[in-house]
Amino acid sequence: MAIPSDAAHADAALKWINYILQPKVHAAITNEVFYPNGNLASKPYIKPELAANPQIFPSETELATMYPELPLPADVLRLRNRLWQKFKTGY
Repeated sequence: MAIPSDAAHADAALKWINYILQPKVHAAITNEVFYPNGNLASKPYIKPELAANPQIFPSETELATMYPELPLPADVLRLRNRLWQKFKTGY
């Protein structure tokens, strides 16, 4: 989450972020949407069946086999963007 530098209600946005990041609140969101969060303090409040689900929380062994997607070369990125625009517009 982020607050734009010119936000009209930055104080309210900060309070919202602080609320969402409370461990119990963050866990409640995870319990509802089945999507993991990075708040380690929320783990004790996550439903046990979700916390044990490797599709939601991969094991250390599984994490060790994963890697981030690398940035695409400029020519490939241009081609992807061009094809995506064609797809979206039908041209």
